Amino acid sequence: MNQGQLVPLIKTVHAATLIEMLKHFEADIYPLLKTAGLPEDILQAQHEFVPETPIKHLLAMMAERADPDHYGNLLRTAIREYFIPKMLRHLRNPKSIGEAIEQMQTAVQHDSPSAKVSLEYFNDTPWFCRHKPTEVSEGFLWAEVFAILFLIEFIRFASKTQWQPGCIAIQSPNADKLAEILNSPNTVLYSNRSLAAVELSNELLAMPFNLPVRFTPVDRQANDPKALSYVETVYLALTPYLSRQALSIQQAATLMNTSPRTLQRRLSGENTSYKSIRENIMLATACQLMENRQYSLTDIASELGYADIAHFSRAFKKLTGFPPKDYRKRFRSKEQPLANSSRE
Repeated sequence: MNQGQLVPLIKTVHAATLIEMLKHFEADIYPLLKTAGLPEDILQAQHEFVPETPIKHLLAMMAERADPDHYGNLLRTAIREYFIPKMLRHLRNPKSIGEAIEQMQTAVQHDSPSAKVSLEYFNDTPWFCRHKPTEVSEGFLWAEVFAILFLIEFIRFASKTQWQPGCIAIQSPNADKLAEILNSPNTVLYSNRSLAAVELSNELLAMPFNLPVRFTPVDRQANDPKALSYVETVYLALTPYLSRQALSIQQAATLMNTSPRTLQRRLSGENTSYKSIRENIMLATACQLMENRQYSLTDIASELGYADIAHFSRAFKKLTGFPPKDYRKRFRSKEQPLANSSRE
């Protein structure tokens, strides 16, 4: 992870769509979720984001269990039926395919705040480019494959044709697996490039784009994705894990595809620490659970990964200055006037 970069994230609801695909290969998906590095409760939890790294592992694991043609069809179906409709809601009435692609630069950040895409020209030829730090891994390759298939399906949707690009560039060292999925002998593939990109044409960009009425945004301002800081992305990445279990800094760094030393250095540069982030997430989760009457303090201690209620109480008191039972009493005392007025 280079200096200045955010932690790569993906919306949990989108991750859940990919997890549903896993059921095509395994009846019991939970051992595979654990192997990929995803929280076991990801399908039930309400967290907004998960780290991108476990999702890349998941894509690679599914690729190992399917022939390329079958896997490619599954990915295309998910892209057409779920991912493209989600993205269309963030477009702002583009008049042409070129405008729609340019607006994708903002639209994709709703789903992945660190994502960067652009429309660039090389030798007067337009290319749609995806910018990522290069990794040599199966997960990175399959994330590239997904990105390439997404753009192809988007252009097919927009142009109402079975369009195929003339050239594709990827960062991974081998394009054989992408070639198998594309099954397009007229498409030239380049590997080991500095970025992933798909060749377009000026004629294609000029084609009209008709955004369906149901996807027309009502409020332009609501379309702007929230700008996040590095520390905010660390919180978002780790909350699905730290809110339910202990997590070492080594495990946290692995989830965010960095090293413990780099993570410590970057957090120190932001005047915080891994310990502080871990404690704040625990405290926020504990308070949220204590506001739910269905959870006893023993339940909450167990949910947060503490050996017993005594360990949890000591940790909570150290952070807040008072024991958890006092917090629950204070919260319920604030609730009482509302409860009384509702009965009246």
